[in-house]
Amino acid sequence: MGLGSKRPLIRRVLRLTLTVIPFAMTVAFSLWALSQNPFAQPLVDRSAVEVQQALDRALARQVTPDWLHAEMDAALTARDFDQVTTLALIGADQGLAPGPETQARIDTLEAEVTGPWATVRDCGICMADIAACPSIGLMATCSIPVELTPVGDLNALRRAAQAMLSSEEVDKIDVGLACVGLVATGAILVSGGTSVPVKAGATALRLARKLGTLTPRFGRELGLLADIGLKPRLIVPLLRREVPIEAVLDTARLSRLTAVAGDVARIAERTSITDAVVLMRQIDTAEDATRLARVAEVSGPKTRRVVEVLGKGRVFRALVRVSHLTLAAAAALYLWALQTLVFLAHLVGRGAVKGLRRYV
Repeated sequence: MGLGSKRPLIRRVLRLTLTVIPFAMTVAFSLWALSQNPFAQPLVDRSAVEVQQALDRALARQVTPDWLHAEMDAALTARDFDQVTTLALIGADQGLAPGPETQARIDTLEAEVTGPWATVRDCGICMADIAACPSIGLMATCSIPVELTPVGDLNALRRAAQAMLSSEEVDKIDVGLACVGLVATGAILVSGGTSVPVKAGATALRLARKLGTLTPRFGRELGLLADIGLKPRLIVPLLRREVPIEAVLDTARLSRLTAVAGDVARIAERTSITDAVVLMRQIDTAEDATRLARVAEVSGPKTRRVVEVLGKGRVFRALVRVSHLTLAAAAALYLWALQTLVFLAHLVGRGAVKGLRRYV
């Protein structure tokens, strides 16, 4: 057999090889990717830098001059100075400043709200009843410093003792959070202050309940976590320091509540307690508290502004991304399907051409 007769065979083998090898490689890669279970955990946590970049992109798309002007006008019309202040900071983050007319309205409202007599009056209101406090700033100045001391926790236990003596229902969540705060305060004396953040988290949760910023769903979950085996009859002896706290409740169960308070404390530590109290509106589960703590680690004092602009859903989605393995497996499966369709189309087309040749 001469070389000329071998050439058609060589061309057929080469053509078949070039057709099969890419398809075979795609199939092999697809099978390997699937063997790694890429869809078992398709989402993975982003790094802090990736989260920050994702949030920055989302904020740049959302905070436009028109959006900021409309939001600021609504806040000024409602005389909501806290919201006005927040929007001014949001604009500053994006390099946007209010126009002269809007700035004049802001200055007028600020003078009315933060004047000396108004401040004295409103601070007195905050000290008497934090739930009636008209300003987040005043809450931070006039009420929270007291709540951060053991006095706030002891007052909660005092209220529980009065309820028990009056045969009324004891607020177990309030007592549980107060106990978390007291245990943390006691740890300060022993370990040099390592539990201070936990105390801040417990205080933020107690204040959120008072102010109504705790979501119903998270309130129910907190109620389950507050099942700490409390013995109400021993609250009075505890206040008199006649029994240790271990005799009043199950400290092992208390640790579960302490863990949630720890996540809230991480939020408060990187923002402020007042911001943490307001951000409780975004928490429906203990897992939400953990996610929001991650956001706070990245965004710091800007956390409340970021969440208010983007909403909880978009912010939490910024914490994760599709894993590279999942993307590779999806791409391989797509390529596999595409090559199969192309190959089948090629066979059908070639058969059709052969059929037409018979009649031409």
